[in-house]
This record gives sequence, C-alpha cells and structure tokens, in this order.
Amino acid sequence: MKKYFLPVSVIFIILAACEPALETPEQEIVFKIGQDLKYKYGDIQLYDSSTHIFYFKEGHAEFDRISQSPFNLFADGTEVYSGSFWPAFLNSMPSGPFISSPSLYPNFVLRVEYRNNGNPDLRNDPQLIQSLKSRGLLHSGLSVLIDSLVINGTSLSFLFTVSNHDLSDLLIIDPDKTGPNLFHYFTNGLIIYNLNYNTVFSSNIEFETPTPWNGWKIEWLSIIKSGESRHFTINYIITTPIDPGGYNAFFVYPGLEFQIKKEELLQDIGRIWLGNIQTTKNITIQ
Repeated sequence: MKKYFLPVSVIFIILAACEPALETPEQEIVFKIGQDLKYKYGDIQLYDSSTHIFYFKEGHAEFDRISQSPFNLFADGTEVYSGSFWPAFLNSMPSGPFISSPSLYPNFVLRVEYRNNGNPDLRNDPQLIQSLKSRGLLHSGLSVLIDSLVINGTSLSFLFTVSNHDLSDLLIIDPDKTGPNLFHYFTNGLIIYNLNYNTVFSSNIEFETPTPWNGWKIEWLSIIKSGESRHFTINYIITTPIDPGGYNAFFVYPGLEFQIKKEELLQDIGRIWLGNIQTTKNITIQ
C-alpha cells in the first residue's frame, strides 16, 4: 500500500485555516474619541440598544473632562457613524448623533443621543449591532407602549406597558411604589399634542424632589424579568377641556441616571436600568 505525505507547508496552511482569525488592532476598536482616546470591545461591559448606552467595565475619569470633541463608532474595523460631544453652554443645537456634556450619567457609561437632521438614525446600525451581538455585548433593554387614555369628565387615566426584551432581569422605576409626585421628578409625564403640534394637555402633577436630591432607594424599583411586561396607570386631572378629535400622545418613561454608582448597577436580583425611552401614539378623543 502506498503512503502519501503532504508537504509541511501545506499542513501549516490547513491548520491555519482551521484556527479562528485573530482580530487586528483596528478591528478591536469600537469607540474612538478625538484622535487619542480609543476603546476596544474588551472595554465594554454591554450595550443597551433601547437607550443607546454603552456600559464600560471600568469608570473613565477622562469622560468627565470632555467638553467638545468628535467621536466615531466602528464595527469590526469599519466606521459606521460619527458624532460629537455637545456642551450644554452652546446656544446652537446638535445635528445627528451626539453625547451631551457634561453628561447626566456616571463615567462608566456613555449615552449616544440623536437629533433628527433628516438623515437616518444609525445608532443601531445593523453592522454595529451584529458585531456587539457576536461578542455577547448586545442587550435589548426595554420598550414602552401607550395602551390607552380614558377620559371621564375631568379625570384622565393613562395606561402604558413596559416590556423587558433584555437578556437580563431589570430593575425599573415603579410609579406605584414611588407615588405620582416622586415619579414625575424623573419624567415630565403625559403630553398631548394636536395635529399642529400645539400642546393641549401636559402633566399637572407637582413633582417631589428626592432627599437627598441625588439619592435613590431600592424601594422605588420593581423587578421585570426577561421577557415579561408590566402594566401601569397614572391618573391626571384635566383643567382645560380637550375638544374631540385626533391627537398625538407623548410620554417619556424614565430610569435612574446620575444616581447610580458602578458598584450599585448589578443588584442580586437584576441590573438597574438606566436612561429613558420615549413613545408616541395617535389617539382619538370622543
């Protein structure tokens, strides 16, 4: 029986083909600030696609010092979008993706916001999402839907649903636990616009400031498990009658922001959800 021997060079080629390709230094970069600050996938703890927040494994004091600077997002070495840190003292408004400075968040997170400039919102670019998902960094966070508005005389009952699409169980601000006054410290509440974008109703609930103002309590939060939904109702008083017709209802569901320290983010029963998300719905008032 004849024996066949492969050249050593061919063997090495076959073995190399079986090994996973190593990432180049450029492919490891996901976030770049200016020319000098670069952050790798390995620096990221997770990305919440519902709030467009990058959670870093460590705090970064340099984030607190950035006032104005461009930033770029990459997926496997390819730039997917860019934006800028936008300081609050400027009179002009940003266009496209931006990061507010100073940030409302602690320096272990960066939240990318977006102001509509007529161009597509690329913050959840499919290539970026896939690159994060393939590394186990993608989390889908929450969604909020307006269920209904029920008006009875001067009473308005606002019903909405919060759903957890995340891989993790999340701790969320529960308006039933905070009460309406404290809850409205974190949100402006329900707003109703007519079709000309004029406000016909906005929350008239007086907000309550926490003590201390930058503190928080675990008793304010409820667990919402992965895949679950929670239903809430907030009752308002209508002081000016709303004429029958078509309207737009607008609501921002809030989470905690600057109050949470890095070591507090992960509780025994779940991760504290940071940020906020807005929702709108076309409604008809009879």
